[in-house]
Amino acid sequence: MASRAKRRWPPEPLVIEGFVPDNFYVNAVGTLRIDENGKLYHIHGKTPIVIVGKLNLRGTQIRELPEGLSVGGYLSLSGTQIQKLPEGLSVGGSLDLYHTPIQKLPEGLSVGGNLFLGFTQIQKLPEGLSVGGGLDLEGTQIRKLPPDLKVRGKIYGFKS
Repeated sequence: MASRAKRRWPPEPLVIEGFVPDNFYVNAVGTLRIDENGKLYHIHGKTPIVIVGKLNLRGTQIRELPEGLSVGGYLSLSGTQIQKLPEGLSVGGSLDLYHTPIQKLPEGLSVGGNLFLGFTQIQKLPEGLSVGGGLDLEGTQIRKLPPDLKVRGKIYGFKS
């Protein structure tokens, strides 16, 4: 008789490796879902979610991401109704917020690749923002850059 592995509580972080396609469904340690209010959540509550690869939520009904979300690659939220990003969000690749109603970024946000903020409602960049690639500000109302801003690539669309 095969022995069954004991489940740990709280469960280990949910880790998804590779590209996560549109309309994804995950059933691993638990399940990721988008609730009726547009919030991405893990059915085991506050279990941290770690995506090793890309997460494409472009054009979905997502409005909110869970605390502790870590995406190793590209995170696309373009064309969604995302309202805010959680404190402690980690994005190893690029972060695409193009054409979203987001108004504010969390302080200390670090993005490993490009940060696309074109045509968002953001009017001010947060303290401690670090961008490993380029920063796209096209169509935003941002007119001043914070003194501690770190951008390794070019800044596009900035009009002081």
